[in-house]
Amino acid sequence: MTQQAQSFYTNITLNDVQLAAIYYPILINLARHKHCLTYGELVKQAKDLHPDIEFVQRAIPVSTGRKLDIVRLFTSERALPDVTSLIINKTLGECGNGVTEHFNPVKLREEVFAYDWSTVSEEFDMYIEAAEQKATPQVRLTREEAKEMTIKYFQNNRAILPQAISRHRDDIISLTLEGYDTKDAFELISRSLKE
Repeated sequence: MTQQAQSFYTNITLNDVQLAAIYYPILINLARHKHCLTYGELVKQAKDLHPDIEFVQRAIPVSTGRKLDIVRLFTSERALPDVTSLIINKTLGECGNGVTEHFNPVKLREEVFAYDWSTVSEEFDMYIEAAEQKATPQVRLTREEAKEMTIKYFQNNRAILPQAISRHRDDIISLTLEGYDTKDAFELISRSLKE
């Protein structure tokens, strides 16, 4: 299996780890049934399965890559196929850049579908506990604080931001609540507008 045991991201937040724990069983179920989902479908399925968990309900597709990276590291460390290859971009019909720049996603999916997932142990819970302890502590913002930060950044940087960014204010606020720096949240949404 061609996998890389290094994270594509820095500053993994507690929210990233917690959502990875929610996404992992969904991914294993997809692998067992030889099925793929888009990022949006994965987030929706998680929300449907966990309607009472606030951080799940705040999740948005554009930040899902960070959460999937945690799952990818877990599978890589155990020489398991990369189940994150089952999540694809709706527009492109393929995995995100983090996967396509380093791997052949079609080959990865073939490995996932050929693997007997009934033998996978429940080690992921212990892995998540350790990852939560290592995760960058999150400053808990209120929605109002995140909104104020978003508005301030927008006002100070309006000239260099894509015109359509204002329609994604709620996504930027959600990313800020997840632990993203406001600037990083704007950059992530700006990149998604270009795809």
